[in-house]
Amino acid sequence: MKYWRKVHKWLGFVVAIQVLLWISGGVVMSVLPIEEVRGKHLLVPISDSIQPQNTVLSETLSLNQWQSINWHLRGNKWIIKATGFDGQTKWLDPSSGQPVGHLSKTEINSIATSRHVNQVEVAAIYNLEQIPFEVRHLATPLYQVNFDDWINSTFYINPQSGDISSVRSDIWRLYDFFWMLHIMDYQEREDFNHPILIIAALLSLAFTMTGLLLIYFSIIKPWYARVKYRTKARV
Repeated sequence: MKYWRKVHKWLGFVVAIQVLLWISGGVVMSVLPIEEVRGKHLLVPISDSIQPQNTVLSETLSLNQWQSINWHLRGNKWIIKATGFDGQTKWLDPSSGQPVGHLSKTEINSIATSRHVNQVEVAAIYNLEQIPFEVRHLATPLYQVNFDDWINSTFYINPQSGDISSVRSDIWRLYDFFWMLHIMDYQEREDFNHPILIIAALLSLAFTMTGLLLIYFSIIKPWYARVKYRTKARV
């Protein structure tokens, strides 16, 4: 038992910090509602009942050119979302059939403030040339709109469609930090199968198994020996 106690102790030294981080990450991820992490609670939903009115389609807009054509509300104006047979999406002006221009910062500001549920002030708007790490799945062109609220909420808006492509806040950033610690992927924060995590998991398993062995040698085995001794004594 002395050998297993020593093994258990050293394994505990090695894995204690990571086990604490795993537990802390689990607590944070279970406490924070996932909808708030994703920022859905910050967005005013767009009503499905809104329909395009008094909007004329251009004769140059050939239906045979596109796999699908749909109306799309950009701010307070209707545009066309046209998807080609190659899967590429184009945003078109319904009156001319030509691609729409990028929204100005003033228009982006209007869209962002109208969609934020708390109607808070915009602190800054950036026309991004490089994608921040927190929205690494997106691509330029992209606007970043920072709000002046207590959770530093941020909208990332497509300058052509006017869609809010992603919402970030300090709630998401806190979740993401503990997610990184939880899966031990300190770069991309996506890989569950990297060697560091596998080694840590195996060491934690070994720590648990040696703990069970100590329980057996220090509690179960002596108890069984006492029961066996008393049974023989009665006989």
